[in-house]
Amino acid sequence: MSKKRPPFVSMYRDRHRKPRWRFRKSGLPETQTSFSFDTPEWWGWYFAALKAERAPIADRRAGAGTFSALIAAYYEAADWKLLRKATQRAYRGEIERFRAVSGDKRVRDLEPRHIARMMDLKAGTPAAANNLLRVLRVLMKFAEERGWREDNPAAKVKKLVYRSEGFKTWSEAEIAAFEKRWALGTLQRLAFDLLLYTGQRSGDVRIMTAGQIVDGYVRLRQEKTAELLEVPVHPALAASLAAARSSHLVLLTTQYGEPFTEKGFSQWVVKAAKAAGLVDCSAHGLRKSAARRLAEAGCTTHQIMAITGHRSLKEVERYTRAADQRRNADAALARLAGTEAERKNV
Repeated sequence: MSKKRPPFVSMYRDRHRKPRWRFRKSGLPETQTSFSFDTPEWWGWYFAALKAERAPIADRRAGAGTFSALIAAYYEAADWKLLRKATQRAYRGEIERFRAVSGDKRVRDLEPRHIARMMDLKAGTPAAANNLLRVLRVLMKFAEERGWREDNPAAKVKKLVYRSEGFKTWSEAEIAAFEKRWALGTLQRLAFDLLLYTGQRSGDVRIMTAGQIVDGYVRLRQEKTAELLEVPVHPALAASLAAARSSHLVLLTTQYGEPFTEKGFSQWVVKAAKAAGLVDCSAHGLRKSAARRLAEAGCTTHQIMAITGHRSLKEVERYTRAADQRRNADAALARLAGTEAERKNV
């Protein structure tokens, strides 16, 4: 994404000296954001600000048959409006990055080889390449169904196959180091305990409220899956909640008493981990640690899913397999040691 500032926007600093962006264009409502410049969220905000003009006259403004016109039509369709907000945020960032490069190109001219070339250029970041393909499959399926073209070229392109462990799972030593650095009563420790002892995604943890904790359970509907969960409050989490000093409805807030943004919360957790001397330790890594601990405790896959809210067995089975491998290895060596001891006694 270019660092060049687009038209109709200006930056200023609010009373807390935080940068804010203002959109002003004649005939359109003024709007503002605190998103960081040149991020997917920022560009999503910017194009949304243009939407009041862009959507109704997309064909005339962007040119009939262009990707900009198709994207404007997609944003107005039920296909888009019925997506969950979290999915919309993820899709919009990828769509707007694609629009910035190819918005003036014709939808009917896109071929599988063009998409394969885009993915070649992103081979250094294969997850990003596959995210682009996923969004193009959705967008081109919409184009096919709405008569913009007769096929879906993205459906003919294969995902990149690569090995990745994703976010690092925190080790027990790293968990202990964080607990030593951040005592009970600190906001950092409360965030840590909420992530580790509920096993939830950071997006759900950062907006948790005191009202969600009822009769010894944390009750929530997951943003990503809409799964309704009741997670028992672990004694360690109960102690952390009791030590918390916040009087806000939302359990975790910034220094200004406001809920964290999605990106802001993730960065804040990483910063707290670095203060404890930990590297590459993230909020999502604590969710993986929670699942690992459950697997090591002998919980079944379905029992783990009852806590984490996963709908697919595939992700959870990775933790179960790792725990089973360790237990089986311990048992195997214990048996070998017993056999060797018997030989020596003969």
